[in-house]
Amino acid sequence: MLLLAPYVSYGQSVDKENREAVEQTEQKSDGFYWEADLGLLLSFQKILIPDVYDEDESLGLSVILAGGAYYDNFFVEASPLSGRPLTFGYSLYSQEDQQVNIIAESLFFELSEEDKEKGSVLDGIRDRESSMEFGIEYFAIFKKFDVRFKLMHDGLNKHNGSLASFEISRPFFTRHVLVMPGIAVYYIDDNAANYYYGVSQDEVSDVRPVYEATSSIFATARLYLERPINDDWSLVSSASYTAVSSGVSDSPILRGRNSSYSFNVGVLWTF
Repeated sequence: MLLLAPYVSYGQSVDKENREAVEQTEQKSDGFYWEADLGLLLSFQKILIPDVYDEDESLGLSVILAGGAYYDNFFVEASPLSGRPLTFGYSLYSQEDQQVNIIAESLFFELSEEDKEKGSVLDGIRDRESSMEFGIEYFAIFKKFDVRFKLMHDGLNKHNGSLASFEISRPFFTRHVLVMPGIAVYYIDDNAANYYYGVSQDEVSDVRPVYEATSSIFATARLYLERPINDDWSLVSSASYTAVSSGVSDSPILRGRNSSYSFNVGVLWTF
């Protein structure tokens, strides 16, 4: 996606909040309700910013936690395997197959010179602080497709920018395996792009000229697979590929890189 930090995909069994959030509306509205998955993922990835890791491609293990907690119209959800970070929300409108929510999400993460592990592109850069965006979200199930649209703006005056996103996915159920392909398109405006990917005059170096990043598109294709082992455990795997338009990819911070990818495999325990 558009995260500044290394993008680590976290699990969410069967991408539950996408489909069950609507189907369980009546149950959640009766009081407190929660669901969670815990597990372990082996991840292989290449991120957008080359100097953050020692190697361009990294392999590592991560503990995964995803799910949601609900009380009346309030909710907290996380499903980063489907590209969704931690989301705080309030449902303004809810029917059997659609919802309108007010949400808050942190879509950009901190970047500083201390994050550098190789190269010199990040030497002398100013800190890019993590953000919290606030906005409105529309979610619907339409002919078996899960569709989500969001409009958001910086709520902490970090980048003073706005963004819009469109996501669509489709679950396919076989006898033993859930297969869920999906795509997501994010648009970020000039302010957000330049805060995180621009290079100001006081950051100029021999390898980093002045650069003003402009509004850009981040387009991601994802595939999620889940194979239940028993009532509590599942094998999961996922893959994602993100392409970035030139307003960001031409930044000296990215050194010509215009895409990133991630592959994950692991186990989930649902409790």
